[in-house]
Amino acid sequence: MKALPTIAAMYAMLSHSLGADPAKVVWAGVAFVRDTAYLPPRNTGEVRWSVNVEPSGELGARGETDLYLTLPHEQVHSLQNSLSDGAPRWFQEGQAEWAGLRVTNRLRPTLAAKKRQEDAAAYAGLPRRLASWGGVTVKREAILRQMTPEQRARQAVDSTYQPPGPWKFNPSDFVSDESATAARYGAALALFTELERARGSSQLVSWYRQLWSGPKLLTTDSLTASIQEFFGLDIGPRLR
Repeated sequence: MKALPTIAAMYAMLSHSLGADPAKVVWAGVAFVRDTAYLPPRNTGEVRWSVNVEPSGELGARGETDLYLTLPHEQVHSLQNSLSDGAPRWFQEGQAEWAGLRVTNRLRPTLAAKKRQEDAAAYAGLPRRLASWGGVTVKREAILRQMTPEQRARQAVDSTYQPPGPWKFNPSDFVSDESATAARYGAALALFTELERARGSSQLVSWYRQLWSGPKLLTTDSLTASIQEFFGLDIGPRLR
């Protein structure tokens, strides 16, 4: 298995599709392993992905998925992290699905077609709420435990009542919205596919290049405004 040329070509395709300078991207490490339970050693904070290989050294079905489907998607996140100061989950995953599947389609079209079908089926059947995907909120019980009996009794009869606090929280008091994950992947991919159809892939790449023009935090508000200006599309309803 000649993996290095394949991975190099993969990264070149990702960089081209996303209007990125590959010299500025810190790609995650990749380890080829035979034991699926093996965790490759890594430095603190370093991301490293595993590709499973058979005892013969060849890729099996799992290794094909690892290398040709999972890795392109995950390396888009490496690119995003290298070229921006952060972005909302819907953008991160939608762009990773869109660009990753372009690479998969070139290298393993059957895998790409299957994943697109799965995304489309999930998108059609479940709610989306893309803007809240990955949003962190405080658990209600974390506030309730700090309220006095009188405050809890008042809130029980008046749902609009909010005690003044202050509150103290620990890491376990926060929860990320990961509901309807499969549907959200499908919805995010559909959104980026719509952007491509609106002005063509070359103009979509130009928009990406504009986003990477300087390291900055990409927010739902800034991206929504940029899409409205560049593509003439109001994506607000797709995010709610």
